[in-house]
Amino acid sequence: MGRSKTPRNWNAKKTFAYGIQFDSRSEADYYMKLLADPAVGKVDVQPVFEIIPAYSVICRRCEGSGRQISTKTKREINCSLCSGKGSKTKAGAKYTADFKVYWKNGRTEIVDVKGGPASRDFSLRRKLLEQAIGQEVTIMEYTKAGWRRKR
Repeated sequence: MGRSKTPRNWNAKKTFAYGIQFDSRSEADYYMKLLADPAVGKVDVQPVFEIIPAYSVICRRCEGSGRQISTKTKREINCSLCSGKGSKTKAGAKYTADFKVYWKNGRTEIVDVKGGPASRDFSLRRKLLEQAIGQEVTIMEYTKAGWRRKR
């Protein structure tokens, strides 16, 4: 019996603002805050960054030779797992941030808005992104006192 798909965000409801679908109300609210800020030049919504590029690995079945022995005929044939190439290309990994903010002073900032607990792999994915772009990712959360940067 298959498990039902659980929502990605904690108690989050998809929200539309300015014709854009956001993953949560807090994300949409922060976007409106950015648009109202006169120091902001431009905002990219949900920019995608490559944190691990695609890579090749040696095929485990043929051990890189591209050939294997057929179990039926006992003859050498192309490996069906790697299609006779001896290696397989694995997909890399991507990170989708909430916003990329271009400030009028020339500075850019990658922002992730958190309205609840982060996923278990968030801290690792964030570190991989920071390594890839050489810049710290800003985490924003909304509290009773207003928006604040999360440490």
